Order: sequence, then C-alpha cells, then structure tokens
Amino acid sequence: MTKKLFPAAALFVLVAAFSVFSQDNAADYSGNWKLDLAKSEMGERSRVESMDMTVGQTADEFTVERKPKLSEAQGGGMGRGGMGGGGAGEMSYSLSGKETRAPAGGFGGEVALKAKVEKGGKLQLTQTRNIEGQMGPMTIKTVETWELSADGKTLTIASATETPRGTRNQKMVFVKQ
Repeated sequence: MTKKLFPAAALFVLVAAFSVFSQDNAADYSGNWKLDLAKSEMGERSRVESMDMTVGQTADEFTVERKPKLSEAQGGGMGRGGMGGGGAGEMSYSLSGKETRAPAGGFGGEVALKAKVEKGGKLQLTQTRNIEGQMGPMTIKTVETWELSADGKTLTIASATETPRGTRNQKMVFVKQ
C-alpha cells in the first residue's frame, strides 16, 4: 500500500510547489525612470514637458515619487500631488491590499491609496480624493495599470482619471535610467 501512495504523494507535493511559485507577484518596478514624451499619450491638455520618477519597492510596500516639469507657457511650475496628469509628490502603497493615506497636496485633505497585483506581475494603483470644489464636494479617482516590458527597461502606465467632467485617459511610457 505504501508503494501506491508514494507516487500520489509526490505528485501532490509537485502540484503544491508549482501553485506556490506560479502565484502572481508584482514585477520589480524599483529604480529611476524618465518619461519618454514622444511615446506617451498625455492628451492635448497636458502641461508635462518632462518627468523623472523614483520607485522603491519591497515585498510589502511600493513608493512612487514623481518630479514633473510643467510648461511655463500654460502656468507651469510643479504639479499638485497625485497621478493621472503627472502630479508631483511621493505616495506609499501597501502591497498587501491594505488602504493607505497620504496628504492630497494642493487639494488639501487626504488621498486614499490602494495597490493590487494583477496577473502577470502588472500592478494597479488607485487614488481616491474627496475634495471641496467651487461647486461643492466632488470625488476624483485615478486608476493606473503599470506594466514592464520583457527586458525590464520600459515601463508603461495606462491611467484613467474620473472627475465630474468625465474620464481622462493617458498612457505614460518611461525608460529606466
């Protein structure tokens, strides 16, 4: 009887080991990145001329710091904290799926941050802000999907920002420095 159970037990251990190793983990996005504006689709209202981004990543935490340079011709300077338009600032996310909070920059208040690892190592980052606008309270939600090229040298971030005025979609392409 033991001889019959051994192959079944070995197969069980092999299947269990495979399932552990095949679980989706976030790709390693850490490093310094530079926006490739020519390959990006920022939209005609974008004021971003260039952007450097630093990403820190551990098993539990994901930190993004953006440093955009905005067009002076359209009232440039540094952007407000956040995503979806190249805002400046540092945001820290928990990779365990737990919501974190950060100051909302020029908007005042706080922004809720959430990260989710998707299939294939893609990463989804969500920011939700509740702000007081000229016409009363409003919610601004940005969802970014991060994806690395096979060689790890190109990062593509597809974002959708939902506002009371509608949804704004962008694609930012970064090159690892």
